[in-house]
Amino acid sequence: MSSLQANANPEKHLFLEMFIRDLSLEDSILDLIDNSIDSLVRERNINVSEALAPLENNDGKKGSVTKIEPASIDINFNEKYFHIEDNCGGISIRDATEEVFRFGHPKGAKVGQLGVYGIGLKRAIFKIGNHITIESRTADEGFKMVIPVPEWSEDPSWTLPMEATEGTGDSATAGTSITIKSYRPEVAERLRSGRLEGHLQEMIARTYCYFLDRYVIVTLNGHRIEPDYIPLGSSSEVNVAKEAYEDNGVNVTIYAGLAARGEDGQWRAVDAGWYVACNGRLVVSADKTELTGWGIGMGTFVPKYRGFIGLVFFYSTNPLSLPWTTTKRGLNQESLVYQKTRTRMATIARSVLRFLDNMYPPAEIEREPHRQVAAGMQALDIRNLTASSQAKFEAKVQPLGEQSTSVQYSAKNSELDRVRKASGKRSWPASRIGRYTFDHYLKTECPE
Repeated sequence: MSSLQANANPEKHLFLEMFIRDLSLEDSILDLIDNSIDSLVRERNINVSEALAPLENNDGKKGSVTKIEPASIDINFNEKYFHIEDNCGGISIRDATEEVFRFGHPKGAKVGQLGVYGIGLKRAIFKIGNHITIESRTADEGFKMVIPVPEWSEDPSWTLPMEATEGTGDSATAGTSITIKSYRPEVAERLRSGRLEGHLQEMIARTYCYFLDRYVIVTLNGHRIEPDYIPLGSSSEVNVAKEAYEDNGVNVTIYAGLAARGEDGQWRAVDAGWYVACNGRLVVSADKTELTGWGIGMGTFVPKYRGFIGLVFFYSTNPLSLPWTTTKRGLNQESLVYQKTRTRMATIARSVLRFLDNMYPPAEIEREPHRQVAAGMQALDIRNLTASSQAKFEAKVQPLGEQSTSVQYSAKNSELDRVRKASGKRSWPASRIGRYTFDHYLKTECPE
C-alpha cells in the first residue's frame, strides 16, 4: 500500500487573522512593553522577583536591592502612526534571525521573564497595522526590518527580510524602535474615539506598578506615567496577613488585609478585591468574581467588603509554569498551581472578611470601634513586607464605653406643667423633664 501525505501547511492570511482576533489594542501595546522589559532583563541580568524587594536606602543599611538607572520606553501615537522606542539593550542579529520572530519559542530558546509563549511581539504588531518598520541596535550591531503585511501575507514563504546596520557603540543607548502605519480599520476607529490614551495610561500605571521608576520610565505621548500602587494599608492596630510557599518551581506569596482609605475617609469599591501578579506584572486587578474565589471559597462580594484587599504574587524562572493566559490579562483556572492557591486565598481572606462583617451591622452603619481602626490605616508599600514572616490578619478593636441612644417622645404642654408643679421645678425645659421622668421610672420600676 502506497504512503500518502495530506497538506497541513497553514494558510498565512487566515492564520494572521485568527492570530490577532481575541487581542485588544491595549493588550497589544502592553505586549510591546513586555518585549522591551524582557530585553532589559536580559541585558542587565535582572531577577524580576526583586521588583518586590525594598530598595537600598542612601545609607546602604536598609533594603535588599540597589537602585539602578532606569531605562526608558517612549510610546507615541496619533491617527497616522504608532511608535514605541526603548533603550533596553536591543536585539542581536542572531536572536532576530533565529528566535525573536518565530511564532512560538523554538526548543532551547532564551525565554524572557514576561514573554511567555513567544507570540506577544508578533501578535501585537500585526494587530495594530499593515506597514511595520522595526529597527534594533545593540552596542555591536543592528538590523532593520520592513514588513508590508498585505504583500507578506500573500507570500507562501514565512521568512521576514531584514538588513544589517551598525551598532550604537554604547550599551546605554542600545535599543529597539517599532513604527506602525496603515492601521487596521478597528484600530483606526479606536484612535478616533479619543479615549484610548487615558485608558492605556491607567493600565500601564497599574500593570507595571512594581517596574515603573525602579527599572523603567514609561512615557505616553510625552507624559511620564507614575506607578499606581495597589491600595493596601496598615497601621499600629492592623497587620497584613501573609503566607508564602513553593509549589512545583513556582514561588507563591499571598497577602490579605484592609485598604487605606481615600482623602474623603471612605473605601472605594472599585479598588477592592484580589490582585494577582506573575513575575511582577499584574494580570488581574481588583477582581470580585469566581475567578479569585468569590462565591466559591469565599462569600459573594457585597458592598460591605469594599475595604478588602488581597494580593497574590507568582514567581518562576520558567514563565510557562505561571498561571497566566496568553494575553496576560487573566488567569488559567485549569492551572494546578492556581487551583491550590485559590483555596489558600479563601482561607487567608476569612479573618479580614470577618472583621468587615462585624464592622457593618444590618443597617450598614459603621460601628465606631471598627471605624476608628479603619480611619487609622495608612497606604503601605508591599515591598516593606517581603522580608516579614508568615502572619495572620489581626485588628485591635478597642471596646468603647457603654453606648447610649437618644430617647424621644411627645407630651402635651399641660402634662409637662403638671410635672413641673409636682416636682417644684417650674423652670425645667422639656428635655430635663424627660430625663427626670425616665430616671424616676428606672428607680421605682427597674431597681438594680
